[in-house]
Amino acid sequence: MLKKFHSSHHRALIFDCDGTIGDTMGLFFCVWTHALRELAVPVSVSWDEFRSTGGRCFRDTVKEYNERFATNIDVNSFVRRLDELYGRCIGKFRPIEPVVSFIADDARPMAVASSGKRANVEFIVSQLGLGEKFSAIVTQEDVTVGDVVRVKPAPDLFLLAAKKMGVPPGQCLTFGDSPLDEEAAKAAGMEFVKIPHEWWDMSLLNVDLLDDG
Repeated sequence: MLKKFHSSHHRALIFDCDGTIGDTMGLFFCVWTHALRELAVPVSVSWDEFRSTGGRCFRDTVKEYNERFATNIDVNSFVRRLDELYGRCIGKFRPIEPVVSFIADDARPMAVASSGKRANVEFIVSQLGLGEKFSAIVTQEDVTVGDVVRVKPAPDLFLLAAKKMGVPPGQCLTFGDSPLDEEAAKAAGMEFVKIPHEWWDMSLLNVDLLDDG
């Protein structure tokens, strides 16, 4: 599916991280359901719904849940717990092999533009052995001003990645797995390639967060 894009006219490539180069969305779902259950929060979100909102930062999703379900989740404490749980299982992520192979075989300038936290994104990139392939890694910390986090579907992450590579936005091709990725790419004036969810490992939906092995 991706090989045809090796010959595209684009001067640079920009990749989302979670669900695009690293198979982490099942882990995120486990983290969210565990934390909601642990804190007895009366919110139930299906896997299909959860994966359709990939690309948001934790904080924005908690705020959306409070509005949608009329709950009063403390954003700061809940996000801290999510971070703790994700830190416990991030090492169980899997590479999304077709994308990783595509990156390894292409010589154009590349960047990662992720709504995730820098430490997590850099861990995944390092574990995949892709550190030398990316001339820029842009994360939520790079588009945060005060209490405002300009992550997807805002175009800021993609535009900043293009700027760091010194390539006009219209000459960048973006890769992502969620509707928010696509919306952000279009807002940035970039063409978009959707990574199919069929490439994800569904066994990650059953990770035991209490198992440190």
